[in-house]
Order: sequence, then structure tokens, then C-alpha cells
Amino acid sequence: MGPICADCPVLKGMLFRALSSEQIARLGCVFRPARYRRSQILFFEGGTSQHVFALHSGLVKVVKSLENGKDRITRVLFPGELFGLEALTEANYPLTAVTLRDCEICAASRDEFLGFLHANSDVALGMVRFLVSEVTRIRTQVTDMSFKDARMKVATLLHSLVSSETPTPAQPYSLLLPFSRQEISEILELSPETVSRTLSTLRREQVLDARGRRLTIHDLGKLRAAAQR
Repeated sequence: MGPICADCPVLKGMLFRALSSEQIARLGCVFRPARYRRSQILFFEGGTSQHVFALHSGLVKVVKSLENGKDRITRVLFPGELFGLEALTEANYPLTAVTLRDCEICAASRDEFLGFLHANSDVALGMVRFLVSEVTRIRTQVTDMSFKDARMKVATLLHSLVSSETPTPAQPYSLLLPFSRQEISEILELSPETVSRTLSTLRREQVLDARGRRLTIHDLGKLRAAAQR
């Protein structure tokens, strides 16, 4: 496999972490790495399902087209996640995937990935377990977020973004938000005004400072505590 595979968060995930070196080498012939710039479309809603993707670095948003012509962000993908799995069972992608930052992403054609699963029954069984765990994880996440107030929701999202950048960031820590306030409100199902008020509250508490899309975290411990129920 290529040099980026040595520390690949996808290979460290539940589905692939038990693979032998031989299986990893075979998988490397199926998934092909590529670099994508910010705002590139990986696949679009209604497009022919052709590839499964693995996110090595960066961020990707998944959006759904609404009847009023606008797009709604339904999910944010972080390094280590597989996506586009609809290609395994559906003729067309039900959603659109767009890069939020420069990304390193590996893609496998549907036929090649299915061929790999057919040749590796233990991985195929692992795929079933992985999909079940994903359903459980998303259900738990939705339930958990439904019990969180606006402050907790905003803090949870911001903490996730910081964690995706680096596991142990120095403080103060600064990053450029990949979302507008409007997009944050869509993701968290809050009004833009509520998002702005929440950020102002966290600023008064000296947890962070937000100017436009530039976010500076002054106290990561306080941000983490604000995200917990």
C-alpha cells in the first residue's frame, strides 16, 4: 500500500484493523488514493453509484437537496470514516458529498470492493457488523443530541472539529471553521440567532473567541465540559 496507509485512520477502524498484511496489500489494490481540493464534489445526489470512499484526512459534508432548491447538511464526515456505501446496494447516490477542506481520500469501485468482500469472507462478515454498529452509532448520536441544549450542541460540534485537526492541540488553539453560522444551524437544527448567542456566551465565559470563521479555543477543557450532559 502507499505511504499514506501507514497511519491511515480507516485501517485502524473496526472494519479493517484485524486484516493481515496480505489482506491489507490486496485492499491497497482496490482503494486508490487521491488528493482533493476544498469544495470539490465527490458524488452528487441522483448520480450513478460507482465508488466507495475512505476519508484519510480532511472533512467532508453530506447534503440533501430540498424541495425549495436549497441544500441541507445531513452529516459531517471525519478522518477514518467510510462513505458512499450506498454504491454497494443502490443504483444512485441518495445524497451529495462535498469536501470542506483539502482532503486525502481513497476510492474503490463498487465491483472491485464487492470482489474483495467475496474473496475475504471474514471481512464481509465484518462489514455486516460494521454497518450494524453504524446504525447503532447514528441512532445513539441522534438520541444523545436530542437531549442536549443549544450550548451543548454547539460545543460538541466545535470540539469534534478541534479533535479532527489534532488529538492534543496546544492552547490557545486556532482554526478556520469550515462552516458558516447558517450551516452550523442546519447541522445542529438550531436557528442562526441561537448559534450566534451561544458563541457569544462561550466567548464571555472565555472558552473561545469567534471572529467570522476564525475560531480560537482558549480552554479546551471547558469546551469539552460544555459538550457533556
